[in-house]
Parts: sequence; C-alpha cells; structure tokens
Amino acid sequence: MDVQQLKDLALYQVWADGEHWKALHANAALLDDSEIRKRLNHMVMAYEMLQTLARGGSADPTGMKERDSAEELEAAMGQAHERMAETLASADLEKMIALPRGPKGPFEAPAGILLLQALMHSHHHRSQNASRMRQLGVTPPMTDFVLWYALGRP
Repeated sequence: MDVQQLKDLALYQVWADGEHWKALHANAALLDDSEIRKRLNHMVMAYEMLQTLARGGSADPTGMKERDSAEELEAAMGQAHERMAETLASADLEKMIALPRGPKGPFEAPAGILLLQALMHSHHHRSQNASRMRQLGVTPPMTDFVLWYALGRP
C-alpha cells in the first residue's frame, strides 16, 4: 500500500466532504432528510471504526453513537479527517490486523487496506447522498476525484 496515494485520497475526501457540506448547509431540507442523516452518521462511525482498527485498537460497534445535530456530525467528520492525517503519518500500513468477521469468518488484513476501505466507504455513501439530493430537487456538487485533481488538489 502506497502511503502517498492514501494521503492523496484522504485530502480528496476532505475536499469532497466539504463540498457536500456546503450543499447541505445551502439546502436546509437536505439536513432534515432521514436518509441523508442516517448515511452521514454511518459514514462517520465507519470512518472512525476503521481507523481505530488500523491503529491496532479494538472497535466496539455497540459503543458507536449517532450524532443528533448537523453541527455534531460535521464536527465529528472533521475530527475523523484530522485523525486520518495523523494515522497516515504514523501507521504501519503492512501490519496485519485481526478482524472478527468477514465473508468466510474471521480474517486478517493489512492496516493500509483498512484505511483504504475507510476512504472508499465514504466515497460510496457520498455518491448515495448525491443521488438523494437529486431526488429532493437539489443539484449535488461535482466531486469527482479527477475534478479535484484538475482544480489543483484544493
């Protein structure tokens, strides 16, 4: 796993999430939508849990809590982004991490794969939220990775 590629994906994610938050704040009805709120909570909790696992910690999903307000959600995601940057600066990406369940039972994966999953998982749910924005009559922001690159990696 290439740490620089993970750092680039993490920087991209900060930008893409920021673009989505701008759209969410500009359209209050989006933040009241239960599907979007549920996904935002899920995104934050999965992002936190995968990072914890990659650092060698244990993540107890029963201890994860949903954030009630948009402000709490946005702040939690911001903190998770900061922790991702710290984790990428210090993590042993090749360290094997035991995971309790998978498609064939318990398995191990390198920490770098867990961090890649954290980044890709959020990308998936941002896309779902963009689709939901369209259903609610709002044009979502364009947040393709190549656009981020073309804009000079803001």
